[in-house]
Amino acid sequence: MIHNKKLICSAILLLLFSVFAFSQKLPNKIRGYKVYKTKISVKTDKEKTKEKNDAEAIIKIGEPELDNISLTGITLEFPASVEGIEQSGTIDFLTFEDFKVNDLDVEIEEYKNSFEIKKNEKIFLPKPVKVFLRTDRALRGALGEMKDSKKMWNVTGRIFVFGKFKKFGMNFKRVVPVEINIKIENPLKKKLAQNDESKEKL
Repeated sequence: MIHNKKLICSAILLLLFSVFAFSQKLPNKIRGYKVYKTKISVKTDKEKTKEKNDAEAIIKIGEPELDNISLTGITLEFPASVEGIEQSGTIDFLTFEDFKVNDLDVEIEEYKNSFEIKKNEKIFLPKPVKVFLRTDRALRGALGEMKDSKKMWNVTGRIFVFGKFKKFGMNFKRVVPVEINIKIENPLKKKLAQNDESKEKL
């Protein structure tokens, strides 16, 4: 009887795990773009770029800038570039999923600034990506960093890159998922330091 119960529990756990694993799989198409999985290396500007190895491209995230602090929340701007691209094409737009800064959920609007990419050329995004942290989260998280003065922030999430890529003289609509897990310098701490320097000069 006990053995049967163990078998039933094991079967239930296996079923739950299978359902969870299946739910994590991406569909074949998103918004009419075929999902294309490949290795994309993501680094910050301060990290040294080594050989690309088997990555098809390298995304460099620039130093974040504090764009605005308001009653509704905090807005940060992230410049970015792409290099080591294996093929030319057009990036139509970017979407962002499950992004967190120090385990706090952040909001990132769909990036609608289309831009061209060329094989083996470094391309800068025409405008920085804006990240918004609502006031309620900021009060218990980001603004608290002003007191805690953590030097680095951890940023995680997933970017979906939607575009048309050229191959054999033809354009193929593809969406490439890119996993993000980087550490950035605390922009609030930097802003406080700048303010302190300004006061000293006065």
